[in-house]
Amino acid sequence: MLYYSHVNEDSRVERMLLRATDSNTIVVVAGSGERVLALLDDEAVRQVHVVDVNEEALFLLQLKLNALTLLSTENYLGFCGHLPAKVGQRKAWFDQFKNKLAPAAENYWQNNLASIKKGIANTGHFEKFLGRVRPSINLFLGKNFRNGFRGSGTSTAFPRKRWKLLLRIFSFRFIYQLWGNKDVAFVSPDAIVKQIPLALNQLVEGGTLQSCFMAHLIFKGHMREMAQPDIPPSLQRDILEKIKSRIASASLTIHYHHADVLSFVQSNKGTLQEPVFYSLSDILSFENADYLKQVSEQINTQGHTLVWRTFLRNRIEKDRIRNFLDHSHIEDHSMDECTKMYQVFSSKYKV
Repeated sequence: MLYYSHVNEDSRVERMLLRATDSNTIVVVAGSGERVLALLDDEAVRQVHVVDVNEEALFLLQLKLNALTLLSTENYLGFCGHLPAKVGQRKAWFDQFKNKLAPAAENYWQNNLASIKKGIANTGHFEKFLGRVRPSINLFLGKNFRNGFRGSGTSTAFPRKRWKLLLRIFSFRFIYQLWGNKDVAFVSPDAIVKQIPLALNQLVEGGTLQSCFMAHLIFKGHMREMAQPDIPPSLQRDILEKIKSRIASASLTIHYHHADVLSFVQSNKGTLQEPVFYSLSDILSFENADYLKQVSEQINTQGHTLVWRTFLRNRIEKDRIRNFLDHSHIEDHSMDECTKMYQVFSSKYKV
């Protein structure tokens, strides 16, 4: 399945880390494709290897990049579902560029035209889960919550008792299962789901609910009411225009690999010699810590940079950060992550 199709990570962290390196090659897990897009406007990047064990994620990114290349930026946002568009219009846009897709990707999307018509940003498993739970959450919180969304959330009208009860309810794993969430990142026995309400409460108490894209996605289902500087990079028009230009000028080459990260690294260890930027997303939602250590061991003498996240599984206690991969140079960037739901770490290996 497509686990995610919308923005689900604060990719500004990866952008910042990439710019601090001298890498012109990146290896990135596809995911929803949004974190990949957020890195493609960097002029230093020339080669991009998109890796994912889920082939549907690769098809999604191919669709987004082809749509971006051949449509105007406004039409691209409408095609994806970030802006309103008629069902027939999305189908017509798809017909304009579908033959530019690789045969397997074209066949996949021809068989999933309902997702095209709905807007692909709204068709992931996580996005569908939010679509089911959102109306009940907003009804329960009431209009005072919606009216206070733009503020700090600490006004006297803010429904504090309802808010606290809601957070308590969503601290239990079975609630996510009841609402049809089958993603192992949420429902595995070791998933610490209480991190989600803890993070949301941090946003309310810190007055950053309105500026956090994840809050908009959870409670509104779109980001059209966000201030422009707060919009995720992969949805900012100037960044999208730059990506379009880079692809058109052939200054960017993108390769797709239907494989897991460790297999890809092992198979390409001899070919990726120059410093590479590895963006592995929340790989620990699907793999254990030993898997990440094996990946690290393959690249730890090559001068590469490794960036990974933890979500609800395999979260790292702060006193274990430095020795997690048996290296002393691991850096914690979690404070820079606006959603407060992820831990983000990087390690730069010396040649």
